[in-house]
Amino acid sequence: MCPSKWRRQSIYISSLTMATASALLSSPSLVSICDKSFIKPSCLTPPKLRLHKLSFVDQFLSNKYIPVAFFYPKPQREESNNNSQLSHIADLLQRSLSQTLVSYYPYAGKLRDNATVECNDIGAEFLSVQIKYPMSEILNHPHATDAESIVFPKDLPWKNNYEGGNLLVVQLSKFDCGGIAISACLSHKIGDGSSVINFLNDWANVTRDHTFVVPSPRFVGDSIFPSQNGPLIAPQSMSNVSECVQKRLIFPAAKVDALRAKIAVESGVENPTRAEVVSALLYKCATKSKAAASSSGNIQPSRLVHYLNVRTMMKPRLPRSTIGNLLSVFSTAATQDIELPRMVRNLRKEVEVAYKKDQVEQNELVLEVVESMKKGKLPFEENDENSTYFCSNLCKFPFYSVDFGWGKPERVCIANGPSKNYFFLKDYKTRRGVEAQVMLQKQHMSAFECDEELLQFASSSSGV
Repeated sequence: MCPSKWRRQSIYISSLTMATASALLSSPSLVSICDKSFIKPSCLTPPKLRLHKLSFVDQFLSNKYIPVAFFYPKPQREESNNNSQLSHIADLLQRSLSQTLVSYYPYAGKLRDNATVECNDIGAEFLSVQIKYPMSEILNHPHATDAESIVFPKDLPWKNNYEGGNLLVVQLSKFDCGGIAISACLSHKIGDGSSVINFLNDWANVTRDHTFVVPSPRFVGDSIFPSQNGPLIAPQSMSNVSECVQKRLIFPAAKVDALRAKIAVESGVENPTRAEVVSALLYKCATKSKAAASSSGNIQPSRLVHYLNVRTMMKPRLPRSTIGNLLSVFSTAATQDIELPRMVRNLRKEVEVAYKKDQVEQNELVLEVVESMKKGKLPFEENDENSTYFCSNLCKFPFYSVDFGWGKPERVCIANGPSKNYFFLKDYKTRRGVEAQVMLQKQHMSAFECDEELLQFASSSSGV
């Protein structure tokens, strides 16, 4: 048993509340759908923009939905009853969404095939639901990462396919206490995390001020990463959350600063970033947990793959408002016990190398996919002897600044997923701490969350 007081409490709480959490999320009486609408752009998409050609990187990604949710305390503009308040807020969000979709027209379209979006203004799906539960009970639930999924459309987050075909699905959830949650699932085919935060901030700005003029984003389509030998027949990257569990960890600003200072001295890396030190620590603890669950107890060869936003690395640089999957990767490998200073040195070196590359001709993500296809295997495919861990760094993305008119969100969450051995990093409220969502196989998570080195710098998010 983990010696820390927090871990002893966690095990006790877990045994009592796992069934409660499951019952909470599956209860048919807990969530009632008040309305389901399809929100079209307020102006028709011009004929010349009707077909949006997807890039090679877009096509590589499955039709996954990037799921983000924002929790807000009770709005100040109170109506006479819960139903009328929900209706008023829904109407406000729907009108602003309709305006925003004029500029973000591909999200209102439909996939024609794996290489093309037909921008036919079919619209975004909008659900209004009533949740018969206080918001605080969800946010402070011992299994909050599971409980929070109640604010997303059922079974949609990270799903590989969606029968309805809509590329944007929104859910407005109204809690008994008067608090609300706004979740959005946006197709990964059209854009990456940077694209998502651009859309969400513009939508929030229009909701807050209907006179706000949405800047015209640039949809790059296949102009940067075209398919060389015709479209990919099927996606190469798939979502798979079976047999996985997710844990949210909070790295407070003071602990992150202490970790950065420690590694700076030991590694010689000048001013290591939050993402460098936290991802290295998570990687080390994850590989140790896998070794602890194996019959040999030995750490097997593995690598940590970081996704990289290449907008500012292009020549000429692309504005941050550019929409698309403008991604590459860099990675570092480990074949033995991982030393954090060496890992951070390797990460810094790989980033410096990436900045010197032509991110079109020498894009590591594109090269990985092409090489894997030649060998007849999936990109980043692992086997029993080698594991791959992934990290998406969303730190500095202003999720906690998304203000629809009710102030900054109490909490921002990303739904569980998309696959095992995955780390999401984002700012924790103050924008100096780090919130990490870690997805591992069930048999590895218990050893991971007991790791003493991890618990020196992180804490469970329950009740935070």
